Amino acid sequence: MNEPRLAFAVLPVRDVRRAARFYLDAFGVELHDGPPPAAGDVASLHAELVAPGAEATAGARVGFVVDDLAAAHARAVAAGAAVVEEPRAEPWGRAARYLDPDGNVVVLTERTRPLRVAGVDVAGGAWAVVVLEGGRVADAFRCESFADALLVEAQVIGVDIPIGLPESGARPADVAARRFVGPRASSVFTTPQRAVLEAPSYAEARRVATELTGKSISAQAFALGRRILEVDEYAHADERVIEVHPEASFRELAHRPLRSKHTSDGLAERRRLLVEAEIELPDSVPRIAEPDLLDATVVAWTAGRYARGEALPLPDGHAGRIGAIWR
Repeated sequence: MNEPRLAFAVLPVRDVRRAARFYLDAFGVELHDGPPPAAGDVASLHAELVAPGAEATAGARVGFVVDDLAAAHARAVAAGAAVVEEPRAEPWGRAARYLDPDGNVVVLTERTRPLRVAGVDVAGGAWAVVVLEGGRVADAFRCESFADALLVEAQVIGVDIPIGLPESGARPADVAARRFVGPRASSVFTTPQRAVLEAPSYAEARRVATELTGKSISAQAFALGRRILEVDEYAHADERVIEVHPEASFRELAHRPLRSKHTSDGLAERRRLLVEAEIELPDSVPRIAEPDLLDATVVAWTAGRYARGEALPLPDGHAGRIGAIWR
C-alpha cells in the first residue's frame, strides 16, 4: 500500500538564511531550499523557502508531530517563536500554534499514545514478557533476567512473583488471594519470610524456617528465592512494578473460578477470555509455552487496569503499591 506523505511545503520568507536558522533553533527542523527529496528518502519535512515575489506572498501553515509537546514548546519559545495558542487538548492529542518571523503559522502536535503496559511471568527458569499497546500484543519475548524485562517501554509492569516480603507470619495478600481464587488456591505461592530466603544455603534456610514458623521450606521455594529477592529490590526502586497473580486476574476477568490451566479446556477457556476482553493474541510466540503466554498476557491486562485506576487489591482496602496482589 502506497500511503501518501508530506513531501514539501512552500514557505514565503523575507530572508532565507534567517528562516532556516529559526526553524532549526525553534523546532529542530532543517529546512532545505530546493526540489523535494527523492522517493524513499527519510525527512520529517522538506520546505522550499521563497523570497517575496518569487511565488507566494500570503502566510503559510506547516505542522510537525512531536513526541513531547511540553519540551518542544519550551524550545520554540526560547528561540523566539511567537505563541498564537498555548498547548491545549485536541481530539487527537495536544497541539500548540506559533508564528515564525515571516508570519507563517507553525503547528506542533503531540498525538495521544495508546496505553502501553507489560506482564512478566516466570517461565521455565527465565521470564516471559508480553507488552500490550491498546488492545494488541505489541511485543512478546523471553529473557533471562528481570532487569532485561524492565527495559521495555511501559507505563506499568505487572509481575507474577511476590513483592513485599513478610518479616513474620503470613502475607495478608497471599491469604486473600487463596480465598479469592477458590478452587485454584493451591496455585498461590506461600511467600517465605525474608530471613528464610536470605539464608546462605538450603540447609540454613530450612533451619531458619523451622525456627520461625515451625515448618521447613521446600527446595523449589528456596530456589525461587533468588528471583523473589531480585524482583523485590527492583520493585522498591521502580514505581512501574506491581505484583499480579494470573489466577486472581483470570478469576477477576471471568467473574467465576476457572478450570486448571494444566488441561486443554482450561487453556482454551483462558485464551477465549482474553479474546473477549478485546486483546489480539498471537497464535504462538517462539520459546514461550502457551500457559506462560496466557499468564503473562493477563498480568499485562491487570497492569492496564492499574494504569487506569481500575485494579483492585488483595487484600481489599490495601493502601500502597507494594504488599498487594492486584487484580
